[in-house]
Amino acid sequence: MTKSELVTTVSISTGIPEDVALKALNATLSTITNVVGHGESVVLPGFGTFSRKHREERKGRNPQTGEELIVPAANVPSFKAGKKLKEAANSK
Repeated sequence: MTKSELVTTVSISTGIPEDVALKALNATLSTITNVVGHGESVVLPGFGTFSRKHREERKGRNPQTGEELIVPAANVPSFKAGKKLKEAANSK
């Protein structure tokens, strides 16, 4: 499902215009991005948790040349699925 398909589905299921649904989705995504960017978590019970994790510096290898290199430490976004989302993914 693409972002535009999601906006259309939300618009239909809530009865709000698509432009309002798009603004709401954009505001939600922007808020999650800003909160996680500041090192906090966003918890949506039953759906999941968005957070930021720190990845340590590590050794890597260039797949084309085989040359060993150092991959710098970084903060990366993380998502842990909630119980209801896991159940929905495993239903037939």
